[in-house]
Amino acid sequence: MWSADDLIVAAATPPGVGGRAIVRITGTGLDGLLDRLCDPLDEAGGFGRPGQSSRLVAARLADGELGREWGPVPVAVLLWPGPSGPVGAPLAEIQLPGSAPLVAAVVAAACRLGARLARGGEFTLRAFLAGRIDLVQAEAVLGVVDARTPVELAAALDRMAGGAGAAIRGLRSRLLDLLADVEAALDFADETTPDAVPVADVAARRDHAARLAGLRADVADVAADLGRRDAGSTGSRRRVVLVGRPNIGKSSLFNALVGRPVALVADEAGTTRDWLEALLAGNGIEDCTLVDLAGIADGAVEGPVAAAADTAARAQIARADVIVACRDASDPNPPAVPAAVPRIDVVTRVDRAPASVDGAAIATSVTDGRGIEAVRAAIAAAVESLPPRASPATLRMAVGMADCAAALAAAAAAADAVSGGDEAVAAAHLHRAVAAVDEVTGAALGTDLLDRIFSRHCVGK
Repeated sequence: MWSADDLIVAAATPPGVGGRAIVRITGTGLDGLLDRLCDPLDEAGGFGRPGQSSRLVAARLADGELGREWGPVPVAVLLWPGPSGPVGAPLAEIQLPGSAPLVAAVVAAACRLGARLARGGEFTLRAFLAGRIDLVQAEAVLGVVDARTPVELAAALDRMAGGAGAAIRGLRSRLLDLLADVEAALDFADETTPDAVPVADVAARRDHAARLAGLRADVADVAADLGRRDAGSTGSRRRVVLVGRPNIGKSSLFNALVGRPVALVADEAGTTRDWLEALLAGNGIEDCTLVDLAGIADGAVEGPVAAAADTAARAQIARADVIVACRDASDPNPPAVPAAVPRIDVVTRVDRAPASVDGAAIATSVTDGRGIEAVRAAIAAAVESLPPRASPATLRMAVGMADCAAALAAAAAAADAVSGGDEAVAAAHLHRAVAAVDEVTGAALGTDLLDRIFSRHCVGK
C-alpha cells in the first residue's frame, strides 16, 4: 500500500534530445538520499533541512555512488526542504546533462538507496492531497501534456492557473453561504408560531429565493463556458501503443509506420528502455500518437532499470486507446493486452522465419515493406471507430455542474417564498448541490477514484 510519505523518484523530462534533464525526488528521507547522491559545492552543512527556504544548490555526483562510474559530473539541485513546497513535503529536482543513460543511472541509484519509482501522476497527486492544487488544476497538467492544438493548450493552461477552478470554487463558497443562512433560519424557526410569522422571516425567504436564482444562473454560465472550451477541439490525440515481448522488431515497425528513424534499432534485447512517441498522420489517418514501448517480459523483471522500464511500459498500456499487439514470426503466442481496448494483431519479421498467421493478424516485414500499409490502414480504421470524447476533466466538470443544477432546481421548487415552501427540504437539496461541486474539485472523491484519475498522468508528473 502506497503512502504520501514514501520516498519516490522519477525522471521529470520526456525522453529525447535536450541540453538538460530533470530527476524529481520527494518524500521522507530526502535529505539523506541527496547527501549520498550528490556533493554540494558551497554548503558545508549538506542539503537543507525542513523549515529552510527553497534554493538552487550547485553540486556534483557523489564520489561514493555515481561519481565512481560517471565522474564528478556537475549538477544543480533545486530544493524545497520543508512542507511549503509544491507537493507539501520536501522536494528536490536534480538538473543533469541531457543524457538518457545518466538519467537512468541516477533514478536507479536513488532506488538502490531507498526510494521507489513514482507511479504515474504521483507527484501531482501529492500536490493535490496537500492542498496546493485542486482536482481541476491537477487534471489540467495532463491536458497540457496531451494538448495538440492552441485551443486545447490555452484551455489547459487556463485551468492550471485556476481559471475554471476559480469560478467553481466561487460558486461553492456562495452555495455554502446560502446553505448556512437557510439552516440558521430553520434553527430559529421554533421561536415563532405559525400564526405569527414575522415580516423579517418572509424577507429572509425572499432573499434566499433571489440568491438561489442567482446561483442557478451562475451554474448555467459555468456549464456554457465548459461547452465553449471544447467547441474548438475533439479532445486529446488518440494514443496507439505497440506492445510485445523484447527484441521482436517493434521499434523497426514503429520507424516504418512513422516514416523516419525515431527509435534506436539493434539486434539486442532491451534496446528500448523507455517509451518513445511520434505523430502518426496522413494517408487517411486521423492525427494520433504512436507509442513504442520497452518489451514486456512474461516473467519476473530483474534489476532496477529494467523494472523502471517495465513500469513505464505498463503505465503507457493503461493509457492506450488502441493497442497494436506484436509477436515475432517464430512465436505463436501473441502478448496479453487489456481486453477492453481495441486491438490490432501484427506478426513482425515474417521475412526471417516461416510465420503462422491467422486471418485476423497482419504479417509484416520492414525489410521488404510487407504489411506496413495494411497496419496503417488498420490503425486508421480503429482510431476512426473510437467514440468522440471531450477531455476527461471537462466531462467530469460538466457532469458535476449538471448534478448541481438539478439539485438547485429541486431546492428552488421546495423553497418557494410565495407559497411558504419547506426550507428543510430545500436545505437537503442544497447539500446535494454542494456535494456535486465537491465531486468536481475533488473534495468528496475516494482514494480509488483518485488513483484512477491520477494514473492517467505520466510518470514524473
